[in-house]
Amino acid sequence: MFTYFYLTGLLLGLGFYALTYLFVRDLENKKRVLVVAIIGAAVLIASFTLIGGFSGMPFGILSLGILTVAGLLAVLGKSLLWKKIIFSAIILCTVSYIAFGYFNKVDYWVVKKREYAYTGDYGQYVRNIESDTSIKGYKTFTLSEGDKGVVLSLGDKMKGNHIEVLNVEEQPGATIIKIRTTYNKSEEENPFITIGFNRLQPEIVIEDTDGTLYEEVK
Repeated sequence: MFTYFYLTGLLLGLGFYALTYLFVRDLENKKRVLVVAIIGAAVLIASFTLIGGFSGMPFGILSLGILTVAGLLAVLGKSLLWKKIIFSAIILCTVSYIAFGYFNKVDYWVVKKREYAYTGDYGQYVRNIESDTSIKGYKTFTLSEGDKGVVLSLGDKMKGNHIEVLNVEEQPGATIIKIRTTYNKSEEENPFITIGFNRLQPEIVIEDTDGTLYEEVK
């Protein structure tokens, strides 16, 4: 997710720089760069002061992208050739990254609570976490037709919470799952969720928005 924000910041930086030509054609490169840098700095300050916390982090990353463009153009922007190289390289990298992410996107879905609850090893494990509310962490299973499932339970200390999947990313050798837990007075003694996947990498990382990392249940 942060990579997309950084790339978006790069594109915005290019866009702001290009817009300076729309308003003032005869302007020194350093003044055009200064405009981009001021916008990037303003976004960075706003991400800390106006938004703050985890919610402000993506905008902070976005501002770094804008500031990166300002830095590159400040050093190399006097040359028309280098301007073309910077613009071409950033646009090409961004398009390539988005295309790669699209064609290699991980399909995932939240499995209904009772869909597989009474069959096989998965069903037995679900019954275990319902009876032993101290079980906290995740465990993987094969659901059906090769689809994989990750069961995450929060433990009895998180009784009354709801689990929401925010995002799933795939990195070399790792599946990264971002979740959010919120208190909604759920009646589950041990709140859990099952996430289905078309594929899983050898390493699984599950992280809550509050920074909690969940380990595999042995």
